[in-house]
Amino acid sequence: GDWARRSCALLLLLSPLLAPSRVRSQLIEEERLEEYERRGYSWPSPHYVPDTPGWRALMERRFEQLVSTVPSDHDRYNIFLATVTSALVAQNFTENGRSAAALSL
Repeated sequence: GDWARRSCALLLLLSPLLAPSRVRSQLIEEERLEEYERRGYSWPSPHYVPDTPGWRALMERRFEQLVSTVPSDHDRYNIFLATVTSALVAQNFTENGRSAAALSL
C-alpha cells in the first residue's frame, strides 16, 4: 500500500539520476574533417572498381549528375550511397569497365 506508493514516487524522482547520461554519437563537422584527414581519405576517390577509363568516366558523370539534378538531400544521400557502391565497392565484370546498359547506348 503506502510503502509501495512512496517507493514508486522516490524511484520516479531519482530515475533521472540513475539513468545513464546521454552519449553524443555524432562527430561535429570539425571533428569529422579532422578524422577524415587523419585517416588519409581523399575525394574524389583516386581508384574505382574496376579502375578503367570507361568506368571512371561513367561514375564521375553519375556523381556530377547527382549534385546538379537531385534537389532533395534525402534522395541525394540515398543515390550517393548507391553510386559509391557501384563505383568503389561492387566489382564490375565487363571487359572495359562499363555496364551492359551503357554499352548498348
